[in-house]
Amino acid sequence: MSIWSGTRILHLVMLLTVLTQQSRVPAQIRPAVAVWAPAANEVLVGSQSGLQVCAWPMLTLQRQVAVEPQQILDLCLAGDQRRLLLTGGTAGESGILQLLDLQTEQILLTCTPHTDRITQTCWLAADDRILTASDDGTAAVLDAKSGTLLQRVTLHSRPLLALTCFSGVQAVTAGMDGTIRLWQPQNGQAVRTFDNHTAPITDLLAPEPPADGIPLLYSASRDKTVRLWQPTRGRMVRFARLSSIPQVLLLTSGGAVLLAGCSDGSLLLLHPESLQVLRTEQTGTGGINALLQHPVSGDLLLCTDAGLLRLSRRQLIP
Repeated sequence: MSIWSGTRILHLVMLLTVLTQQSRVPAQIRPAVAVWAPAANEVLVGSQSGLQVCAWPMLTLQRQVAVEPQQILDLCLAGDQRRLLLTGGTAGESGILQLLDLQTEQILLTCTPHTDRITQTCWLAADDRILTASDDGTAAVLDAKSGTLLQRVTLHSRPLLALTCFSGVQAVTAGMDGTIRLWQPQNGQAVRTFDNHTAPITDLLAPEPPADGIPLLYSASRDKTVRLWQPTRGRMVRFARLSSIPQVLLLTSGGAVLLAGCSDGSLLLLHPESLQVLRTEQTGTGGINALLQHPVSGDLLLCTDAGLLRLSRRQLIP
């Protein structure tokens, strides 16, 4: 990462302005996760009521998509921007993964690789394998075409809440046991364990590797900290202690600001290197479950306990 000047940081902070626009999604739908549709003029929203499509930027409900998991916990687009992974399931019974063709809205694959809800999923390099993390405490590596289980990974003692991968070749999982595990998807073997957190870990974020080629990893935890790691070197770089529990992390376009959505509805803007809190916005929405940045306008979308909320990134007036 580069060193940021004080003026540039100030400008970046001033670019984000909260709008108190109310969601037009029905109040009974509590959005858990969202992704942009390929044209970015719609947003796909996963909730306890299935999969909804909402118009952007008005956030009006357009339609319901027929999928099997009634409660959706995660959504993940393939590199071709056409196939969408969606996961969820029934607590204590089964974890369901489906693969949806966004052009036809047809289900391409359905499988149940876990005995409890699937909390997160992601694609591996070339989109030929799928990773899943579950409340049953295990991760899985699946064939993307058939859904065949290639590896069952048992490295944690409690439910998994977070999953990511970096460089397309290594996976990272974390959850209720408070540990972060770095492992190899091809054989499920552990590479490193990080146990600096003192409470369950709520989210992991692995940005694109910087110019020096050293992968970075951010973690958020119920111990009210956000931590920055160099996972391949086995090193924690630094951490920040917050006033609320961070539930979800997002690095804005260009790596300008690290956003932390918290359990009390606050949105924290952090310096991505020092983790210094630059600004705090109180949204008054209850817990923030997911964050998205629009690829064109730079506006933000929050999935909160109170519904969807849009945040506007306005031009800085000279």
